[in-house]
Amino acid sequence: MSRLDRRESLTEKMNKAISTAKEERQFQIMEKDIDEALEETTLMHTSSVRVDKKDFSQEVRGSRDIEHFLSAETSEVLLDIPETDSESIVHRLLSQMIDSKNETISESELNSLIFANEAKTIMSESIQAYFTSRDSGSRYDWEQSWLCVSINVPTLKKRRIGIARLKQPVNLGIRAEEVRIFILILCPSEVKGTKNALEAGRTFSTLFSDIQLRHDLLIASTEDEFKESIKKVSENFAKHQSIKTAAELCAKEESFPADEPFKWYHVGRGVLSDLKCRIPFYVDDYLDGIRGKNTIQKTISTTMFLYFSMLLPAVALGVLNSENTHNSIAVREVIVGQTIGGLIFVIFCGQPLVVVMTTAPLAIFIKIIYSISFQMEVDFLPFYAAVGLWNMFFLILYSFLNLSLLMKYCSRSTEEIFGNFITIALITDALKHLASYFSRHYYTCPDSSISPILSSINETLDRPLVTRSVSDSMFECHPEQSFFALILTLGTVALGLTFFNFTKTPYLSAKKRELLSDYALPVAVIIFSIIGSSFTKIDVKVFSYPRDGLTLKLVDFSQLTTGSFFVAMALGFSLSLLFFMDQNISASLVNSPDNKLEKGTSYHWDLLVIGLINGLLCIFGLPFLHAVLPHSPLHVKCLADTEERVESGYVRDIIVRVRETRLTNLFANILIGISMLFLSYVLDYIPSSVLDGLFIYIALTALYGN
Repeated sequence: MSRLDRRESLTEKMNKAISTAKEERQFQIMEKDIDEALEETTLMHTSSVRVDKKDFSQEVRGSRDIEHFLSAETSEVLLDIPETDSESIVHRLLSQMIDSKNETISESELNSLIFANEAKTIMSESIQAYFTSRDSGSRYDWEQSWLCVSINVPTLKKRRIGIARLKQPVNLGIRAEEVRIFILILCPSEVKGTKNALEAGRTFSTLFSDIQLRHDLLIASTEDEFKESIKKVSENFAKHQSIKTAAELCAKEESFPADEPFKWYHVGRGVLSDLKCRIPFYVDDYLDGIRGKNTIQKTISTTMFLYFSMLLPAVALGVLNSENTHNSIAVREVIVGQTIGGLIFVIFCGQPLVVVMTTAPLAIFIKIIYSISFQMEVDFLPFYAAVGLWNMFFLILYSFLNLSLLMKYCSRSTEEIFGNFITIALITDALKHLASYFSRHYYTCPDSSISPILSSINETLDRPLVTRSVSDSMFECHPEQSFFALILTLGTVALGLTFFNFTKTPYLSAKKRELLSDYALPVAVIIFSIIGSSFTKIDVKVFSYPRDGLTLKLVDFSQLTTGSFFVAMALGFSLSLLFFMDQNISASLVNSPDNKLEKGTSYHWDLLVIGLINGLLCIFGLPFLHAVLPHSPLHVKCLADTEERVESGYVRDIIVRVRETRLTNLFANILIGISMLFLSYVLDYIPSSVLDGLFIYIALTALYGN
């Protein structure tokens, strides 16, 4: 090809490239024009201003605003409206609030003031609460369950207030993704500053920032009940409210106040302080278990939870103690000790939400005491009682020297790590017990290649002539028992967790979902106990309980030597440290600020009570007991009303209030005592695998909120 031809070819390619580039440019311009035609860009000016909560005890206008709302004809309350967007919610409220005879302003004019855009999705002015994390003051989240819109209307004659409770949570945009209560306040412009829209909005926003009020409003069945709840909280705010900083609130709610001086030589000060704090609430501790909406239901369901979660582990630990002490302390002693000790504690303790029972670490310590007594050639029960009395002495000493104040150096992470350790221990024990089924009944099965030979041996020889090892291995081969135990364990866990989380499902009504959630553990245990006992052809392992009675008598200390007395003192001191840690950490988790308890703590007095109880139990040969995890914090959750809150895109349950009552603990221990009358018959129908499932269920539910 000549040079001229190559030049013409390059020129032609260049022209095509230029033409293609022009076409692409024109296409981009056209595409941009289309985008601008489809999406109109508008500027929006937003301004966020922090406003203080209204102090009803200092600002009289707050109470007057509420009185006006409760009595005025211009106020409206709409319950469970089905609307699902801001425009329809506002339209529903305005149609009830605005009287066309007395007001000249139209709904379209009001919409132009209420909404900042034509799509009616952004509010012009609104008030919303936000809360700061106590772990990090720099991080905060918005309270998204309610929204208050307050507007000044120039031509309005009277102030009008409307509150709508939505049938289901509605997404009204950023920072309002699950609104249940919508407040609309319209105020005339020509009013003094204390009556304008912002001040009225502050009044209602202060009320609705109270989590207990929101919970009561969401369960109110009538308009009168709705207004009565608002009136009650308003009056309470007027009498007792005092706006405090976050630091002051944290200091008030700390389990061990940082400003309290640590002086161990103020003997008995902690015990007296606990008594002064708790005695005024003693009668209320019983009444709070029966008064209030849904309280009786919560009391019954929590009692059943405690009954099953305390009784079955007590039986299992009784079997373990029986093996470790050669029946010196067996199942009957554990049940009797639980009944007596539990009843004494719940009647005389300061914090009744703490659950006391014997535990696996205590069973191990009892085994150590038995081993040492055997080596020293002294009777076990007198030596055991001596250890218990020394333990009582040290616990009483700790309580009067205010040593529980040392726990203020124990952070929340330390407490939760300790709780996680208990959770892991429960799961490990259950899995070990489950693995024992397979090691005994599955892996002992003979190999398929030699089974015909063994079968022929049994046919040819007389049974007594067959070697013991062969016959035993054949007899222990029951793989169906292993798999059935696995089914019962996992089934109990799965059914229990399904019912426990049933409140998060759309099935049934809200009350029925809550009812199933409250009775999750008893229902799961009963159902799978029935299933386990129904398969009669499978040999299911159950617990044995002696049918003869139990006679309590004091142990005889006369055979103890001086040397054994001092050895008992050393063991008692070691045991007291275990008691001190378990008792205080369990109580600290119960008294966590997240639980919103109102009656105060009782660390020193409860330590004294638990010491006296164990001193009484040990001299009758009954097992030790102390506060236990995770039963204690789970007891609090069972008695709590909760609210779902969105934090950083994550939905979690927040405790609204807890029924601080003694009745649940009292009834549960009474039922355990009554169970001794029929326990020997009932235990024949409860497979031990169901208990393994119960352990795993308790361990997993304890992780919620950790």
